[in-house]
Amino acid sequence: MAMSGNTNALNNLPKTDKTWEVINLIVTITVTMIFWRKFRGATPGKKFVHIKIVDAKTLEDIDNRQAITRSFGYIVSTLALLIGFIMVAFRKDKRGLHDLLADTVVIYEKEAI
Repeated sequence: MAMSGNTNALNNLPKTDKTWEVINLIVTITVTMIFWRKFRGATPGKKFVHIKIVDAKTLEDIDNRQAITRSFGYIVSTLALLIGFIMVAFRKDKRGLHDLLADTVVIYEKEAI
């Protein structure tokens, strides 16, 4: 309706409750951390393309602090006009703002034979 010029269509959207938004954020971060623990640094999508998240200095699995920091780093990267993601294209190490904040790096895993 809004594309047809009806500007009231956007005003009639249902209001969202901040409580549900916070719960959604907490659940998303918790599920992501569970996948990082279960799949050793990878969500199912990362596992599918054979990449994982590791500590930038030791190349070992990340800890919970790094997982939480990286998750909140996604929010910061998004709110900063996606600059945190765009910077990956211009850095030699291909680390985004979320990686720099959490001191992590994305690596390719060897394919299962």
